[in-house]
Amino acid sequence: MNRTFLLVGGMAIAALVAGGWWWYEREHLPPPLSSESVWSRLQAYPLTDVDSTPPDLSALSGKVVLLNFIYTRCPSVCPRLQNRMRHVLQSFQPTPHLAAVSISLDPEHDTPQHLRVYAKSYGVPGHLWFFWRPLSQSWAIQLARSVFGLMAAPISETEILHADALLLIDCEGRVRGLYSSEDDRILKHTEKLLELCGTDSSS
Repeated sequence: MNRTFLLVGGMAIAALVAGGWWWYEREHLPPPLSSESVWSRLQAYPLTDVDSTPPDLSALSGKVVLLNFIYTRCPSVCPRLQNRMRHVLQSFQPTPHLAAVSISLDPEHDTPQHLRVYAKSYGVPGHLWFFWRPLSQSWAIQLARSVFGLMAAPISETEILHADALLLIDCEGRVRGLYSSEDDRILKHTEKLLELCGTDSSS
């Protein structure tokens, strides 16, 4: 009897600890991975948008930004990343304080025309979602690795191995978290960053 009581009690405590840790991980906003703004580092990399125009990086200052690396003919990881990005944006009311950025790892194939069509297939009305092309694939991979610490490497003429990763960037341009396409914590952490930046846009 006593052993059974101890076993049940131990299991209950373990469940409470596990539940408490899950709550802490969900509610706790990670500290910045670096004190340096990623937008200042991006200035070293030639980028253009779907209109073949260099993006105004200063326009992202003061915004909470979701960022990922994709390519339009990616068959698996990218659709999951883009669907998650769309889901996060749809979870908040449109606001100038929240934006999304997708950077192509295959700029030679992802022409402005390709990216424009691709962007329309995922777009969320009222939300800011930018699609950028680096100067070349080598620049794109160097950008992913050097600025954001993400793995990316071409494995064939049409396939690129890359991280299943969404980055959450605060309104000072600092990376605050890295999330897989299945990590629900990004919703709560985005909400917390919006509150810290002086706006609450949850729907």
